[in-house]
Amino acid sequence: DKNGRAEVHYYGRSEDGPFKIVITNPKPLFFVEQDARIPDLPGMFVRELDLKSFNREPVKGLYFDSFDRYYNARRELHAQGITTFESDVWPADRYLMERFIHTGVEITGEPEPDPAGQGNTAVWINPKLAPAGYNPVLKWFSIDIETGQNGELYSIALHGTYGDETELKKVFIVDEENTPGSYPDNSLIIPCKSERQVITEFIKETKRYDPDILIGWHVIGFDLDFLAKKSSNLGIPLSIGRSSRPLKLAERRRGIYDADVDGRLVIDGPQTLRTAFFKFEDYTLETVAQEILGRGKDIRPEEDKIAEINRRFREDKAALARYNLEDSVLVTEIFKATGIIGQLKTRSLITGLPMSRVGMSVAAFDFFMLPAIHRKGYVAPDVKDIVPGGHAAGGLVFTSAPKLYPHVVVLDFKSLYPTIMRTFFIDPLSRLDSDIDPVTTPVGIKFSRSRHILPSYLKELMEKRSRAKLENNANLSQAVKILMNSFYGVMGTTGCRFYHPDLPTAITGTGQWILRTTADYLKSSGYEVIYGDTDSVFVLLKQEEHRDPGEAGKELAKRVNNYISEKLLNDFNVESKLEIEFEKHYRKFFLPAMRSSTEGARKRYAGLLDDDTIEFKGLEAVRSDWTELAKEFQRELFHRFFHGMDIRNWIPEFVKELKEGKKDNLLVYRKRLRRSQEQYTKTTPPQIKAARLLDPEGKRHLREIRYIITSEGPVPVQMMQGKAIDYQHYIDKQLKPLADGVLFTINESFDGIISGKQLTLFS
Repeated sequence: DKNGRAEVHYYGRSEDGPFKIVITNPKPLFFVEQDARIPDLPGMFVRELDLKSFNREPVKGLYFDSFDRYYNARRELHAQGITTFESDVWPADRYLMERFIHTGVEITGEPEPDPAGQGNTAVWINPKLAPAGYNPVLKWFSIDIETGQNGELYSIALHGTYGDETELKKVFIVDEENTPGSYPDNSLIIPCKSERQVITEFIKETKRYDPDILIGWHVIGFDLDFLAKKSSNLGIPLSIGRSSRPLKLAERRRGIYDADVDGRLVIDGPQTLRTAFFKFEDYTLETVAQEILGRGKDIRPEEDKIAEINRRFREDKAALARYNLEDSVLVTEIFKATGIIGQLKTRSLITGLPMSRVGMSVAAFDFFMLPAIHRKGYVAPDVKDIVPGGHAAGGLVFTSAPKLYPHVVVLDFKSLYPTIMRTFFIDPLSRLDSDIDPVTTPVGIKFSRSRHILPSYLKELMEKRSRAKLENNANLSQAVKILMNSFYGVMGTTGCRFYHPDLPTAITGTGQWILRTTADYLKSSGYEVIYGDTDSVFVLLKQEEHRDPGEAGKELAKRVNNYISEKLLNDFNVESKLEIEFEKHYRKFFLPAMRSSTEGARKRYAGLLDDDTIEFKGLEAVRSDWTELAKEFQRELFHRFFHGMDIRNWIPEFVKELKEGKKDNLLVYRKRLRRSQEQYTKTTPPQIKAARLLDPEGKRHLREIRYIITSEGPVPVQMMQGKAIDYQHYIDKQLKPLADGVLFTINESFDGIISGKQLTLFS
């Protein structure tokens, strides 16, 4: 609010540099039922509208001249028990979504001088705005700080590159003495007299370099949070944006943080990589850097990082500055190597959300669906008024006897849930108007075949993805895939204003029916379907098809598609948008037993592909909670098992090498600490025992612990000197269960092999 009137401000970047748009008097609004008795509130005017609620009750719009009055009215009406509609939609989002502007914007008008006096930002006041597909080059740098054990700020490192500009590399470090000659390269390391000067120089450099995006590793929850608190204590406004307004931080949910910086986005490495579906054993900077870049941090994981940082600050500040700078360089290079900024930008242009919010799938669904459903005559409820229904069934999983199978092909439905939505016209509007030209799903829930929004949008997205693949536009293809696959989950959560239990139930129920129907058809054609999971069936080929399994798989997919299309047309009078395709062929496929059972496992298997690689699903070789010892053992075990190589002599030799200390580098357990140490009162798992040894007072707020099991119990790797490793633990808990999961197929057991006795308990 400015002078008692609402304003909406947007920041952006064009070819000419950063800009700002100011919309004065945007009239924030929400809706109430037409017959609701509304008190006469200041700054409000009412407009009759040709819109209705999901209960088909007519509604009217309440418009306000300020945000203060908007929020006060909302509170007052809720206190009086009056139902509001869309009163939780962020007005700045509503202004763009109703104009179908998805972050790319065309501005018509003349810029004015920046009233905030920032100088380098062009300002448009109330220009004409229209959607555009503009895709700019963005400017960014990474931030990393080093701190002391008692809350001291040691240094701030910055690293960035932009176009042909000189690479930015700077470290501001507290050095009260600033001894001449201490720093060989004075252009990189800037000694400061105090913490205050470090922060002041950091703010100046941010303004000078003027990035669009700030990146880092836990940059919001740690670096900026620490700097905000330190700045507040020192009485310095942390104004690192394109205005004089200080940084604002908020924890959206446990461990997930938002940073509000005028004119800049803040993007956190681990949080972003997770939502972009990058998979790593863990999301520490060391692990990700080693996997992506082939190098890691200057202080190794097995060292006591806190002690070494403190030592360097006392004795070798130049070394600390180099360590600090290298961390920020690693982050920049990870972002470049993964292309994550390009992917986020593409997702932003599709969803309409800022790059820092594209992982918020419910908000993305709102951005698309709200303006579309308004034009169909409806307004949506507030999220708080959503009533939960029964839980929808998940994807169907079925399995067979645990054993080794030869020549298995996998047939996979492409985008199963989105194609089900298209085939049966499933979306919020078609549910509301299901009495108009109805179509019935296999689970008996009806939708309108002529009144819908989502099916046509999904068609548009699928065509866009097909073009992206043809043009090798990986970012666009991935962005579209993520968005499409989010729709089912969004409509199935009570955190979405469009939730209704019929929507997820119709989708998953139809998916189960399709998978069963597919399996039944294949069985009636003489095939054994040994496994199925949500959108895939695993089919045992017939003897005569072993010579060309790829062609056999393609022919099977063609036959299934023809059958499903014909059945859907005959039974439901719908045109099938489903497509199953041949995905891969396993020369050998192993289905293990379920834990403590003789039934086949679910979501756990291994298979030998045509290129001789082994694919693991859900097994220990691909799980982060098992040691590298277990992974190496299981990979080699399956290599020998699938290729008919010796296992009986190899296992004792592997155990012998373990006991001789030749595998000591593979024994580390790595565990994320999701709760603080003091929260463990009834039980104390090994990782907490190790954490309490490393951090007895719980002051270091450890996110991860690495430990080894010794004769004294779990011990952190940093404290292993002089400790005796408990090799029997690794034999019993890491090797034996993996071996026995396979050895039953050759009438053996781990204990039998180790003792030299063959068992006859298995057939």
